[in-house]
Amino acid sequence: MRRFLTASHGPLSEAILQSASLIAGQEAFSGFRSISVIMSDSRETVMGRIDQLFSQYDPEDEIIAITDVFGGSITNALTEYISLRKLHIVAGMNLPLVLEAGLSDESTPVEELVKNLQATGHEQILYVNDMIDQNNGEDEI
Repeated sequence: MRRFLTASHGPLSEAILQSASLIAGQEAFSGFRSISVIMSDSRETVMGRIDQLFSQYDPEDEIIAITDVFGGSITNALTEYISLRKLHIVAGMNLPLVLEAGLSDESTPVEELVKNLQATGHEQILYVNDMIDQNNGEDEI
């Protein structure tokens, strides 16, 4: 089975799931889980949260973790599980990426899905002012 996890510093991971559910419906994100860390969380606390969550999954489950920042503590903690689980980590979470994950088809091979998520995240980072300038000042793009 395919599992999704959002992970962030502070409440972003839960808030982004709430926003995605508002846009695409709660059903698409009902199977998602989130982990949030705060400054006072020790490494052991974070690892314990991950262990607790992963203990609910079958060892053969494919897990796609979408994290807020590459190099951040939660991403670094999750990387320790790559050799232990079928875990794929996509860092640089944004709402279009999470929406794409929630609306994805489980029949899509996991490697293809992860590449699609990465592309979606990149494609949605735009400087709107330049787009308006390219459209001769029209506000609608």
